[in-house]
Amino acid sequence: MRTLLASALVLLACGVAGGCADRSSRPAGADAAPTIPGGPDPLVLRLSRDGGILTAVRYPALDTTIWRSASRVPPLTEVIAFGAEDGYLAAIDTGGSPVRIDLRLGTVTTSRADTVRSLVSADGGAIYGLTRSGEVTRYTPSGSDWRYRPIHPVDALFSQPDGSVILIGAEDNDVQVRRVRPPNQAVSDSVSIKASGEVETIRRTISATAGTVGDRVYFAADEHVIAIRTRDLGIALNVDMGDPVMAIAATPSGDRLFVALEDESVLRIVDRFEEGVTGRIRLPSPASALRMDPMGRMLLARGAGDSVYVVSLGGDAVIGVVRSEWRADLPLVMADGSIAITRGDDVVLAHPSSLADMRTIEGGAKQFWHTLRWNGLRPRAAGLDQPVQFRNSAPRDTSVSATGGAVTAPDTTGAARGDSTAPTAPAVASTFTVSFAALLDERQARALAGRIRVDGLVPRITTTDRDGTTVYRVVLGPFPTRAEAERVGKQAGQNYWIFEGAP
Repeated sequence: MRTLLASALVLLACGVAGGCADRSSRPAGADAAPTIPGGPDPLVLRLSRDGGILTAVRYPALDTTIWRSASRVPPLTEVIAFGAEDGYLAAIDTGGSPVRIDLRLGTVTTSRADTVRSLVSADGGAIYGLTRSGEVTRYTPSGSDWRYRPIHPVDALFSQPDGSVILIGAEDNDVQVRRVRPPNQAVSDSVSIKASGEVETIRRTISATAGTVGDRVYFAADEHVIAIRTRDLGIALNVDMGDPVMAIAATPSGDRLFVALEDESVLRIVDRFEEGVTGRIRLPSPASALRMDPMGRMLLARGAGDSVYVVSLGGDAVIGVVRSEWRADLPLVMADGSIAITRGDDVVLAHPSSLADMRTIEGGAKQFWHTLRWNGLRPRAAGLDQPVQFRNSAPRDTSVSATGGAVTAPDTTGAARGDSTAPTAPAVASTFTVSFAALLDERQARALAGRIRVDGLVPRITTTDRDGTTVYRVVLGPFPTRAEAERVGKQAGQNYWIFEGAP
């Protein structure tokens, strides 16, 4: 064992230094400039570790800011979810409170009602928290709207796309898995799994290793790695690893789990199809934490001291060691495969193959980093932000022709008919309506309406047919004065415009 470990360390030292072997033995392209795979825009979000304005850049242009939050963001500990459809980023701040950042509007909301032990979210919209008092609570864009006090201990939460939440906890020698569907308080589905070991150890490992990928949730119960199908709470995996589990990381597809064990310098590979251990990766020392590349190209393992082992998932082998402080945000794998590591107050980008320094971002380690792929910050065409014109909001002396041009409104006065006296129309008091959007998708319109509440009022959806196409309008009102309509629009915190008349 000592000989094997010494040999591995020598090989790693050679790989990092690059001087122990002939360069011809290195893989082709080891020094080639890394490239970014196609897909949505690679974004990097950065925030001072003391809090402040959150900024976004399009990688690799780290010096060109393309977006800023409209208000200050508290210092963050971890980002827990992002929903591309609504642009919501969910996180937890250093005070243990949930934070939601709307990347479309730049607004920031924080709930200080509870201090939480853990937070989860499927899309950044609905955030579920496990409070220090043992309650489960849900935070939505309109506030905290649901609380649940479970009768059994809860050690991990899993938010589901269908709005339900899966609760997992250990009691005696059983792991209890339950599903609750807010706003109901009743358990809709459950399963109990026998476990061995001290209950406190089981609870600790559940909390430390819980994760989700695809249609499964996974966690460790002391020495066992367990996966549950979210569809029916069926047991998909229950593998005895033989030693206490320290960390688990899943590939983006969920096909493989990488498991670090206590005091063992080997990663075990658990295959979801084989339902057992199918491979091993030898490390220079035991790993206490694992971090997966979002694109599944490599795995980072926290070793002794400031050592970070870089594992290539193409060959299931350690390709080298980098030195970095291990934080909730760093080190991380960037869109092109380079590895962002800390070095004093700076962040250094290491080459994905040679691990050589590529670039230094001065002062970067003083910031919180997060990466995501999203097209939502691309510049918008000017025409997209023009309000849809409707007949009841058009100027009184014009209407819209079939070709889109303005034509004179037909004369309906008595003078046009040759009458000597034109009839006088009765006076009608003006009213004003706040319009937030005119959309072609009913589901998007209803989602937007659900995020708005002013003075207890919720917008309604009205429909208009335009050349055979149904347009869904999200509106509030009417209001008696333009000033009142303006107040409501501003208080809603959304883009809006005011038109005269009822919707």
